[in-house]
This record gives sequence, C-alpha cells and structure tokens, in this order.
Amino acid sequence: MTIGEALKQTRLHAGLTQEEMAAGIISESFYSKVERDIHEIDANVLIKILGKHHFDVVSFFSQVNNSGNTLDPDFDLMNQISFAQNRKDLKKLDEIAAKIANRGVHVNLVSG
Repeated sequence: MTIGEALKQTRLHAGLTQEEMAAGIISESFYSKVERDIHEIDANVLIKILGKHHFDVVSFFSQVNNSGNTLDPDFDLMNQISFAQNRKDLKKLDEIAAKIANRGVHVNLVSG
C-alpha cells in the first residue's frame, strides 16, 4: 500500500475531508495529489498531518508496509481504538467493544 493510499484510507476511516486532513499544513490540492500518488509528501509534513489528527505514526507506517491491499481485521480494530481513544469518543469505543464481543471476547475499553 502506498503512502497516498494509506492516507486516503485513514482519512476516510476517520470521516475527514481532504481539506480537514490537510489541516492547513499543506494545500488541499497538494494533499489530493498525494492521495492519488501524483506527488510525494515530505516525511516531516506527513508526521505533522498524522499528529494533528492524533493518528499513531507507527500504525500508519505498518499499514504502508502491509503487503496486502486490505488490513488485517485486528489491525483495523487497533487503529479504530487508537483513534477513538485519542478523540475521547466513548460512543465509538462502545461500538468497537461490541464488535469484539461479537467475536466471543470480553473487553473493557472504557474504565469508570
């Protein structure tokens, strides 16, 4: 998976527009071209964008290094948990816990 593909997948998963993802760090136009693999993005800029949205950089690059076109379901759940925790989205954490419970595993993602 290319960096552009991973950015697009991450952005869509988070429910962000290209403009929101670019976050004033780069232009929406340039960001769009990065997603389409027309332009390459500087590592520092990429890390700023990921950090702005509280995306885990290590998880992002693991996704890029993934040789398949689709993510392992557990890897996807880990990304969802990380994103929801960073945004303090308790509703999303409850939804994720329900998905995991449907697999027959008990998990407590929210304490208190």
